[in-house]
This record gives sequence, C-alpha cells and structure tokens, in this order.
Amino acid sequence: MSSIVLFDDKKDCCGCGACMNVCPKNAIRMAEDEVGFVYPEIDQNLCVGCGACKKACGYQAQPLMQKSEAVYAAASNNDNLLRKSASGGAFAVLAENVLKKDGVVYGAALPLENGKLEPKHLRIDTVERLPELQGSKYVQSAIGDTYAQAQKDLLDGKRVLFSGTPCQIAGLKQYLKKDYENLLTVDIICHGVPSKRFFQSFMEDYGKKLGGTITEFYFRDKSKGQGMITRSVYKDMAGENKEKVLIGGLTAYIHFFSKSYIYRKNCYSCPFASEKRVGDLTLGDFWGFHEEYPSYDEKQGLSNGKGVSCILVNTNQGKATLEQCEGQFVLMTSDFEKVARHNDQLHSPSKYSPKREQILELYQKEGYEAVDRYFHKNYKKDILKYTVSGMLPKGLKRNIKKMAGKIKNKHRCTRGTNEIK
Repeated sequence: MSSIVLFDDKKDCCGCGACMNVCPKNAIRMAEDEVGFVYPEIDQNLCVGCGACKKACGYQAQPLMQKSEAVYAAASNNDNLLRKSASGGAFAVLAENVLKKDGVVYGAALPLENGKLEPKHLRIDTVERLPELQGSKYVQSAIGDTYAQAQKDLLDGKRVLFSGTPCQIAGLKQYLKKDYENLLTVDIICHGVPSKRFFQSFMEDYGKKLGGTITEFYFRDKSKGQGMITRSVYKDMAGENKEKVLIGGLTAYIHFFSKSYIYRKNCYSCPFASEKRVGDLTLGDFWGFHEEYPSYDEKQGLSNGKGVSCILVNTNQGKATLEQCEGQFVLMTSDFEKVARHNDQLHSPSKYSPKREQILELYQKEGYEAVDRYFHKNYKKDILKYTVSGMLPKGLKRNIKKMAGKIKNKHRCTRGTNEIK
C-alpha cells in the first residue's frame, strides 16, 4: 500500500485524466465529487507507489509554453464546413487536411449514449465523421483513454491532430513524455468548464420543458446569426424528431457559463490562461473582428455573420501545418492584442465570484430545477435583454457592431494621442 497524494487542493487538478491513463496498475479512476466535477481517486490496494501519475500531471508540472509567432483572422472557404462550425471553421479545415492524408483526429464530441449526451473525447479517422467534433462544447470533455490511443497512433506512424483545452493538451504532452514529428496539438481559448453532471441535468430539465428527450445539442447554431444561439434536436412523446432554436442566455446554464459562475475550481487560477500557449496552434473566436477592423469589406471573405476564427501560430509545427492548408482559408494577418482585447483568457483566468458556491450549493441540495427557478427569479433584466436582442434582424445587429467598432477605434486613437502628448 502506497501513500501517493496527487494534490492537496482541488484548484491543483484540472481533471484531464493523464494520471489515470499512465498508471501501470490501473489503480486510478476518475470519480465525481458532490456536484459532478471529476478528480482522480487512487485504489491504494493496487497502487505500488511508482510515482508515474505525479510525473504525468501536466497541470502541476507544466510543459513548455511559447508566445505566438503569428496571428491571423481566418474563415474556411468551404461553406459546408463554415456552416457547421461555431466560428470560422479553422479547426474543421485543419482536421480535414489531416484526415485526407490518412491521419486521425481527436477532439470533443457529444454522442448520445444510454439516452444521455456524453461530453467526451473521440478518435475519428474519416472526413464523414468530422461533424461529430465540430462546434463548441461548453462542458468538460472526458479524455477517457484517448491519450493512450493517440500514443499508439503516433508509434504506428500515423499523423495525429489532438485538440482540446490547454490543460488537456498539457496532460497529453506530459503523458507522452517526448515530442513527435507526426503530432499536431491544437489548444482552444478556454473560459472554463462546467461539470458533465450539471450539463446533463440541464439537458434533462430542458428536455422536459420541450416535451421530449434531447438527442442532439449545439451550443452555437448559425441559423439565426452568430453568437450564443443554441439548437436542440429532440424526440417528442410521440417519437417524432423536432428542433428548437433558442438564445443561450435565456437558459440558466448558458447564462451562468458566460458569467463564469459554474466552472471547475482550478479554472479561476488556470496557468494556461496566458499569452504563452501550450499547443502548436491556438484557435478561438475572433470576437470583435469588426470592432478592430470597422472598414473591412465582408466581400473579401471574413464576416462576423458567418463566423471568424483567430489562429495563433505558436510553433514551427503549427506554421508548417497552416502552410499546408493554403488556399482552404481566407487568412488575414492580425496581431495578438487585437484578439486578446476580446478574449480575456489570453491574459488571465476567468474571475471567481462567490455566486459560484451559491449556485453549485443550490444544485447539490435541490437539483438543476432549483437553479433554473433561481435564474428566472433573479435575472429578469438579463432575460429581457436577450429577448429583445433576439428580435433584432441579423443585419441590423451587424451594422450596430460595426458602428460601435468605429466609435471605439476613434476613442482608442484619441486616447493614444493624448497619452503621447
């Protein structure tokens, strides 16, 4: 029996599962806490105290991180890929490029298993399965044994693209213990992650309101514009498939996610929320694109309405891969500060609020329905704001954003001139 202790405080664990993957005795399992966040649990009767789990922790022993060498605004030239992507389709282009060369891609998916949507990492090896990994998933994805699968693929000489949150990429790198020329790592700009259980409780409650069971869920649907607009596919009581499109902010889950109230404890002190990045490439939304470039003509290919990605090139491997995709993107050179102005997590972690404990304690004691009632009782102004926003035509909202961008840029330039004086 050993006395291995993986962490003293929950803020020191991101739940990536690298320790579980590396354990030679299968002595570690990922177990849920009182509100559904997963943490490693060691079976001391199986543990031999080798310490492999401690060495594999990419959160406490962080791998090399680098500042970006180049920054781009980007969008796929393929309308089909663009339509199914949350923003500009950058991930889809990169993944398709790898898959068409007999490679494999790992990423977060929401498959339906035993009547529930299971946020988990999957391995795909065909372009036909790419839609499973497209789109944002605002919930923690279970790594499972995908680190071990990826290592086998790498040793077999396959080209591997592994995408995930920065802490998941760090976990992969620590698990692998060495660099591979045939590995491309892609980290996303991450705000933080709610637990799987909290998400599934949301799905169950929302399904009841719709009068059925949700079988597919998209956090970002573009049918009514770009932004946090959700789409649910559900089976009603008669067994018929139906759809519901709804502004995400009208739900407790999405609203509290956007306010950073329901993340893992470690997300509020995340060492990867920084201008230094752990992946070969960093992908995210280029929020505020038209604020930064108010005179940009959408006919040139980049449109907030269709989605614009930001791509941060962090390594030579990332640079070489992007060059291989030339012609599949509309690419425009940008700079780090323009992207970071609208993505706070490129400078610092999400800010902690005491409301986190209040909401999660309510969930623990009374369930998600109580959280939903609390939201509708205490956030009426926010609900009204989202409701009114949903009534505005897409074109009008885009024009308002462009106008706001011009005003902000003018103010920024004026302020800069005054500072110089």
